[in-house]
Amino acid sequence: MLGIGGAQPVAGQSDDVVKCSAEKAYDYIGWGFFANYRKWCPQVVGLEELSEPPVHLGTRGRQVTRDRGLESESTFEVSAFAPTSKFEIKGVSEPFRSVYEFANAGDGATRVSFTFELLQLDLAMRPFQKLIRTALQDGAIQTIENIKALLEGTPA
Repeated sequence: MLGIGGAQPVAGQSDDVVKCSAEKAYDYIGWGFFANYRKWCPQVVGLEELSEPPVHLGTRGRQVTRDRGLESESTFEVSAFAPTSKFEIKGVSEPFRSVYEFANAGDGATRVSFTFELLQLDLAMRPFQKLIRTALQDGAIQTIENIKALLEGTPA
């Protein structure tokens, strides 16, 4: 629910080099999304695949998240599915987008980038935009740290 005037998305972004191939990273994040998402995103307390496997462009899912004691449910779909380069989900019921990008970093390593965007803010939330942006940035950093630890086999 966009308020008065067009607002820019509020986003958090982070990236890091992971000691594994882009194929392995994409297998875990893209192909294995429904099996692994809750491992790197502990705020997700419920996850359901609404489409027939395997994961593909257009796959739909539903998630329940709990953050700071508040639960919310949203439906999303896979809006980009490019093995070894990009995996993206976009909210259907809520205006958000999560983007995972993969780039060769040499020596068998991969740069994994994560961006989370709130595409719209309610008018009532706009005064808190800076606080929301900080929380999204912190969340993006934590997401990349969790993914790196999982892919490299070290505790998060």
